[in-house]
Amino acid sequence: MKPLGLDEIKNLRSAIQYFQDCYLVSSVGALANSKNGRKILAENISHTSNGFCVKFRNINGHNKDFFVSQEEMDNLVYMDKYLNPVPLKTPHNPIIKALEVAMNKLLNKFPDKKPLICRIPSCNEKFEFNKPSNFLEMFTGKKALKINESSLSSNLKSKEKDSRDILDKISENPGSSFVFGTGIGFSKGLSNNHCYSLKKVDKNNNRIELFDHRYLETLALTYEEAIKKLKFIVGYFDADLIL
Repeated sequence: MKPLGLDEIKNLRSAIQYFQDCYLVSSVGALANSKNGRKILAENISHTSNGFCVKFRNINGHNKDFFVSQEEMDNLVYMDKYLNPVPLKTPHNPIIKALEVAMNKLLNKFPDKKPLICRIPSCNEKFEFNKPSNFLEMFTGKKALKINESSLSSNLKSKEKDSRDILDKISENPGSSFVFGTGIGFSKGLSNNHCYSLKKVDKNNNRIELFDHRYLETLALTYEEAIKKLKFIVGYFDADLIL
């Protein structure tokens, strides 16, 4: 088996999301932003002669490897709600596709790894809909830092001090791996119940930049806008990801 190359890993920072798995694509993009996150990606995903091997860590106390063949990846087709195949405008990143197939395999074997609340929305694939912390902790084997992820509140106002503190700390520690998410807030410029990977925080200019993997665009928010419009923060500082 051959580990992923650095360029392949860095390309995950701008990988496109097709399925309802923004939690997965943004989490992988966030890991690709940090030095130790990239090491985990290289350790957990390898090329095989006919596809990939994907490792998940500490699944009920054990690491689990899932082999994904090219045929299985080819059979993963994006479809609309009527199950009609949808032509893709941009090629599906093969590493993301391998992770999606591997998540289907993991959830077939361990269905409880998809929280009950995430099983309610209608979807075509088992890997659709999940919490970013759930995926990150299974993939890295590390407990994620979480602010407001499971709260019923649709924004960070009730956690404003914690949110500002963590934003300041991220600004002082560039190269961290964080996912920011929305609830149902109908905020202009943001999608409901959607996850974004964090590109950077600039404390001095009161600015954060998020990457939207669905539309492949960077969004800029002030601290105040982030607290008003975003629901949760999940992720790691780089030092937290040392294997």
